[in-house]
Amino acid sequence: MTTCYVSSYANNEAKGIYMIHFDEHKQLFKIVLHEETLDYPSYIIRKNQTLYACFKNARGSNVGGGLGSYHITEHALLLNNAYNSSGRSYTHLCLSPDEDYIFSANYHVGATASYKLDNHQIIEKIGAIRHTGSGPDVLKRQEGPHVHNVGITPDHKYVYAVDLGADKIVMYTYKEGKLEEQNASTLVLTPGSGPRHMIFSNDGRYAYLVCELSNCIHVYKYSDERFHLQQIISTIPRHFKDFSAAAAIRLTQSGDHLFVSNRGHNSIAMYRVNKETGKLTLLYMVHVGKEPRDFNIINDQYLIVAAQKSNRIELLTLDEENEVLKQTDITLDIEEPVCVCI
Repeated sequence: MTTCYVSSYANNEAKGIYMIHFDEHKQLFKIVLHEETLDYPSYIIRKNQTLYACFKNARGSNVGGGLGSYHITEHALLLNNAYNSSGRSYTHLCLSPDEDYIFSANYHVGATASYKLDNHQIIEKIGAIRHTGSGPDVLKRQEGPHVHNVGITPDHKYVYAVDLGADKIVMYTYKEGKLEEQNASTLVLTPGSGPRHMIFSNDGRYAYLVCELSNCIHVYKYSDERFHLQQIISTIPRHFKDFSAAAAIRLTQSGDHLFVSNRGHNSIAMYRVNKETGKLTLLYMVHVGKEPRDFNIINDQYLIVAAQKSNRIELLTLDEENEVLKQTDITLDIEEPVCVCI
């Protein structure tokens, strides 16, 4: 039995965080609980028995948004605390390796923020740095900076902030949680790329950046605290001319395969990873429900997909050895699912 957590953007009392049990033997989903939230939980991460959430302001006031921390029990999510951030909406978050600090991405303002943690509670806002810059897609997503993703580099030296609006990856040192931009390490992308999320290979040698606007994956070698471009590969077929926006990116635990979700083409793209060079080979794409905003991988055997506009969770099976990803008819109804956490 695997426990998953799904956040919902439902525009009613159905929004919030769902605890779900997935029975691998029966291949069945079951909702264990629904923790209703006042705001929209944009992204959730789990560390041992604590679930952290960042919120998009649903109330339109300076008491909405912010961050939350929950203690996980077998059948409940117990609120440790919620930290109001004067109405700030966040889209992503990550923990420092020592779990003393939490960092968050403010998409709407275009800023990276840091907070102090104490015993899994968010106790103090240390500060926030607002990004600068814009891109050529000024009528839609790049009229200004829009930080979409934050993470920690494998060497634990930097917080990286992926800025979709300004086409760059901003690098920060974070001594005692205080963010200081490192201009020499910041990565500037081709205008119009619209970077969304970045992850690293298990050995930390390669970074994989999915770009929402250009529908591409950028593969970088990460060495000497710098990014060196190795490859750019599409996430959608060449013949597909309708609108699509790349979303989530994940690696299997083995590191042998990488997946990306496409909203518009409504698919999961599967790639083989060359561990020596870091480069990707597209294998094929599997169609799923409308707007697969996020997905996650269980034991390198299953993909759980949040099809936001189909209002459901979908199950795909993965035979990694034979490189076979298959759609199933197993689903679970949840309004506007936007994040899957394991």
